[in-house]
Amino acid sequence: MKTLKIVSLILINGIIVLNINACSETNNQKNAEKTLSAVDSRKDIDTLRFITETPPVFKTPESVKFDRIKDVLYVANINGKPSEKDGNGFISKLNINGEILDLKWITELNAPKGMGIFDDKLYVTDIDKLVEISISEGKIIQRFLAKDAEFLNDIDIDKNGNVYVSDMATGKIWMLKNNTFEIWLQSEELIHPNGLFVKDENLLIGTKTKILSVNLKSKKINSLIKNTGSIDGLEFADDDKYLFSDWSGHVYIAKAGGEKKLLLNTSEKKINAADIEFIRDKQLLLIPTFYHNTVSFYKLIK
Repeated sequence: MKTLKIVSLILINGIIVLNINACSETNNQKNAEKTLSAVDSRKDIDTLRFITETPPVFKTPESVKFDRIKDVLYVANINGKPSEKDGNGFISKLNINGEILDLKWITELNAPKGMGIFDDKLYVTDIDKLVEISISEGKIIQRFLAKDAEFLNDIDIDKNGNVYVSDMATGKIWMLKNNTFEIWLQSEELIHPNGLFVKDENLLIGTKTKILSVNLKSKKINSLIKNTGSIDGLEFADDDKYLFSDWSGHVYIAKAGGEKKLLLNTSEKKINAADIEFIRDKQLLLIPTFYHNTVSFYKLIK
């Protein structure tokens, strides 16, 4: 029986190493199958690689939003208590490398949190109001009051320009449509709703314990991912995977119907992970660190 040298890749503790063995032709197929299995398993091994961090110039940064048209980032700064109407809040503008372009680009806000972009408008939650900003003019043009709302938090926008807003305190989802701002959804399942993401014909909602999927037309509610823990930021990665943060310093990834996997834990350093942003074509994850007053940049590695 002929003996051959086989060169293979073996995954040991997450590291691919080169392995050269002498084996018979009868074992070639078996070894090849083992090697292929080891290499293919890396498809589900997602990791984060730290790239950079901005200087600590922000004031309680709660969210980050990428403007694909302008190729800039916006950062919402609470600059005070999250529910206090003190007029101290502002929006910063920086480039994709983390360089500050305008620290106080938009002012006269209270405690800005979630942001969303449609056409030339930047929408920002501000306790009990939704603020509409003209990006090209760099100024506030409208404020929409959410009557009886207590803690408007995250935002996402569908393809028709309808703006969805979570009220974490009262467990409701609001919607701005044709300049009318009203309650769109309320349910017992909306326990501390926060992170929002519109995907296809559904609104994904991060709650205290799970990610819900709500059909935009029928408003039928389904559980997408269970046992998540409390969610702050929520983003779609790809391959039916979702990224989410929990404010305390953890970032997770999970498939629909699957279990969450920890990607990042900065809680021991007392660095928060608030409302994240993910730029899919760059595989770039942006994390506002709240009390740490920076924005951290990470690359998602598959």
